[in-house]
Amino acid sequence: LDDGLSMVYSFYDPDDPGASLGTHVILDHVEIAREAGLPYVYLGYWVPGSAKMGYKANFSAVEIYLNGEWQDIGDPEGHRVETHPLSTDPIAEQVARISLPDTRPTK
Repeated sequence: LDDGLSMVYSFYDPDDPGASLGTHVILDHVEIAREAGLPYVYLGYWVPGSAKMGYKANFSAVEIYLNGEWQDIGDPEGHRVETHPLSTDPIAEQVARISLPDTRPTK
């Protein structure tokens, strides 16, 4: 990526979920991206209703790739059906169709 950082391969300790490591890693990567002048941090997969991934929807300005375009996530509860991996095209097909957003100025 030339416009952001990818967090697809981040990890955490499942024996210590209360440590909020995912949240801390996101905040750390946001700061790294800011220092590098990069406008985006790509959080990787988000599965509606997943306790392991739900924290990602707690951040402002979160976008999801839906119906061939990047969209504001809005209310995460409203995406449970249409974005669940079992009700969408296979991930390989989705990834093949992704186009990264034009660089937008950071605030």
